[in-house]
Amino acid sequence: MLVMPISQSDQVFSLVKSLSKAEKRNFRLFSTRIMERTDLMFLKLFDLMDKQKTLNDGKLIAEMGGIEKGQYANLKRHLYRQIIISLRMLHKDKHANFKVREYLDFAYILYGKGLYLQALKLIKKAKDLAKKNHMIYMQLTLMEFEKKIESRHITRSGGSKAEVMIAESELIQTDANHIVSLSNLRIKIHGKYLQNGHVRSKEEAAEIRTLYHKHIDHMELDDLGLIERIYYVQSRVWYNYILLDFESCIKYAIEWVELLDNNPIMIEKDVDLYIRGHHYVLSSAIHIKDKHTHANYLEKLEAFRKRNYKKFNTNTQIISFLYVHSGRLDSIILSGQFDQADKVIQRSVNRILRYKLKLDQHRIMVFYYKFAWIYFGYGNLSKAVSYLDKIINNELHNLREDLQNYARVMKLLCHYELGNIDLLQYLINTYSNYFKRKKSLNEFLEQAMKFFTTLRSTGSLEHKKIIKEYHLIFSEMSKDPYERRAFIYLDILSWLESKLKNQSLKEIVGVTYRDS
Repeated sequence: MLVMPISQSDQVFSLVKSLSKAEKRNFRLFSTRIMERTDLMFLKLFDLMDKQKTLNDGKLIAEMGGIEKGQYANLKRHLYRQIIISLRMLHKDKHANFKVREYLDFAYILYGKGLYLQALKLIKKAKDLAKKNHMIYMQLTLMEFEKKIESRHITRSGGSKAEVMIAESELIQTDANHIVSLSNLRIKIHGKYLQNGHVRSKEEAAEIRTLYHKHIDHMELDDLGLIERIYYVQSRVWYNYILLDFESCIKYAIEWVELLDNNPIMIEKDVDLYIRGHHYVLSSAIHIKDKHTHANYLEKLEAFRKRNYKKFNTNTQIISFLYVHSGRLDSIILSGQFDQADKVIQRSVNRILRYKLKLDQHRIMVFYYKFAWIYFGYGNLSKAVSYLDKIINNELHNLREDLQNYARVMKLLCHYELGNIDLLQYLINTYSNYFKRKKSLNEFLEQAMKFFTTLRSTGSLEHKKIIKEYHLIFSEMSKDPYERRAFIYLDILSWLESKLKNQSLKEIVGVTYRDS
């Protein structure tokens, strides 16, 4: 069997498999229009790939009539290009950025033919459309082309044209500089979060504050345009999120959503941005245990998704799945309705399987962690351990080390509930060594190890006394802003309280989380 380079073959195959029925139909029509069907070897390859469930290059080559290796490689490149061209033609009227670039391309053609005034007319159309859709960078590109024509040719635009163009360019340049600075800030803070999670010390908090103010302090925030304001609000969301200030975080996340609600054209332009805004409202709400806000915004997001799902592209469908399903799981955690575990989790598992090749491991592990906690609350400890093992056995190359830590503590909770007291000491030793190796042994983890070590070495009759003692220890610890994050991800206080009151975790959570 002939084996082709994996990257090249997979790229074509995955593109073919990503197409909707309408896109496939359009591609076949597009292909037969550009040349005789008898010459369409790439269309034959397309049809054969479309029928395969998994890529098999050897079978494709045989079914293509035993073509040469070089010819097959060229055919795949040609097929890939033709699919992309057909997709652009199909979607060009649905996206303003496609139309703006088309105007620009046509203007370049007209300019090359010496038709300067016609080129300027198209540039004017492109500028108006770009401005309407807040396309700052395209406005800059169009302005530079306009200035080039005006400076080189007699266009009868009038003597004041130069000053008008300069003023317009400087205004757009200021907006663009703000956007670059704010987008740099967002991605830097996001990278810090992915690596370490929330801040763990005063030093880390000071580092984040310094990074933030370096990008923000030079800006006149009252003068920001819509795009810059959205970017600014996003940066504030991440800034407060990583600093564990969820009261401020939810305030800016709500502003994020409202900015887009008040500018529907921005939702149409970037629906993913709108969905993400809802996600951060929901995420902040669960951290401050605000059941009312969480329920309202989850309902709003669910309704928006239902109304528009058929119009979503694949990427938006995946994002909407991630945030809606995550919201549903968090709703269970907030309310303590753990008996909904199987019904809700299975729907999420089905979507994970559908999109598995398009999801990063970090997102999957976050789902698994939530599954584990819900099953723990439901009392299905074997399933909880199963999902925790998926996390523990899949270290994510320094991504979300905090999640790895809390998964280990939750597994200790599971084995305690299962009565596997003898196993606890082995796990305590293994996990303590892991925390030391990763240099992540904070006060919460240290006390958790002491707690389970004490339970392990003490008779069961003394366990309630020990649980009461550590409930006080953890309660005091939860007031520390740099230890609080542990109690956000692992609600050990509710579990300890359930043991003290001989109540289920559902009963404790139901009265602990506020409704407004």
